Formats: sequence, structure tokens, C-alpha cells
Amino acid sequence: MLIPFIRTLILYIVIIAAIRLMGKRQVGELQPSELVITILISAVASVPVQDVTIPLSHGIIPILTLMAAEVIISAISQKNIRFRRMLSGNPVLVIKDGQFLQKAIRKLRLSTDDLLANLRLNGVFDLSQVSRAQVETNGQLSILLSPLDRPASVSDLGLSPALRGPFYTIISDGRIISDNLKSIGCDNVWLNKTLSEKGAGSPSEVYFLCADIYGNIIFCKENPEQ
Repeated sequence: MLIPFIRTLILYIVIIAAIRLMGKRQVGELQPSELVITILISAVASVPVQDVTIPLSHGIIPILTLMAAEVIISAISQKNIRFRRMLSGNPVLVIKDGQFLQKAIRKLRLSTDDLLANLRLNGVFDLSQVSRAQVETNGQLSILLSPLDRPASVSDLGLSPALRGPFYTIISDGRIISDNLKSIGCDNVWLNKTLSEKGAGSPSEVYFLCADIYGNIIFCKENPEQ
């Protein structure tokens, strides 16, 4: 029982390291080559896990090979536009000025139901509101609404809102994150003063505290009863 446990643990660590080295894309954002590599790694890793008679190296070496191939392909794709387009394809415009582009839709082997479902998932229920919509290389649908149907921006309303964000977590569960404190240009003196103003004697009394470079603060005191 101990050998399968150790083999599985080793393969788990190798796969996590491989995925981390390949990047941080979510499953829905994977390019075709990345999805293929991910599936292959899963398949290769399952063999030595299920059969302890197979040397562990027969699982680790293919995983490292696939990881190296993905890293090399990604590096080439970054520098060579033609290679990137050959590997991942190009975005395809499927809706223009509220009308389906039938030729493009047939080429992608999609249906109008697929596109309408994607529109609804993006909060668009009226096709006529869409100025442009295109299928990206990762399969997701990007939508540009017509000018009259876009949400009003601050500049459209002529407002001057207070400056905010991005926020950094300064204290989480009573623990100070020093790097984030430096990111907003503050130090422990500022932190102690802020805690005092909020009625907290020490970081251990704080459940959550975040702040931005403009001095905006979100504070939550520790309360075990909540």
C-alpha cells in the first residue's frame, strides 16, 4: 500500500510543477495545443499510478517531455505570429450589426442556439443590441454592444468619482502581508495608526484589512461568533 501512495504523490508533485511552469490559464481559456498537452499529461500519469509494475520513470519522463514541448511551443508562438496563428487560429466574427454571419458560423460548425446561449450568458438577450461578436481562439465569445445599448460610463455622465483601487490585502486572519503593505507605499507605523483608529489593538484582532494607494480602506474586525 505504501508504494502506490508514494508513486502517486510523486506524480502529483511532478504534474503540479509542470502545470505551474506551463502557465496560469484556466481550463476555459486554454488554446488547442495547451488542452492537448493537459489531456496527454493526465493520460500518461494514470498508467504508472494504476500499474505498480511499470517504472515510475515511464510516467515522469513523458510528462517532462510534454512540459518542455509546451514551453518551447509557447516561446515560438510569442515571437512568430504566423506560427501562433497556425497553431491557435484567428478570431472569427460571427455577428455584425445585429445580424448573424452565416458563412462564418457554418465554418465554425456552430448553431444559432450556441451563439444565443453565449449571448445570454454574457447578459445580452436582444441580438439587435450587438454591434460585433467574435469567437476567440479559445472558443469564448467576445461581444461589443451598439453605442446606444452600452452601459453609461463615468465620462458619459460627466462625473468625477473618487480615486479607488486596486486594493491589496494587508491583513488576513490576523496575519500581516508585508509585501502588500509596501505595494501601497505604507509601513508599520501607518498600519498601527490605522488599527488604532479602527479600534483594534493588534493585527490578531483583525479578520481582514485591505487598502489601496489612495488611502481607501476595507476593514473587518475578528468576531468568532459570526
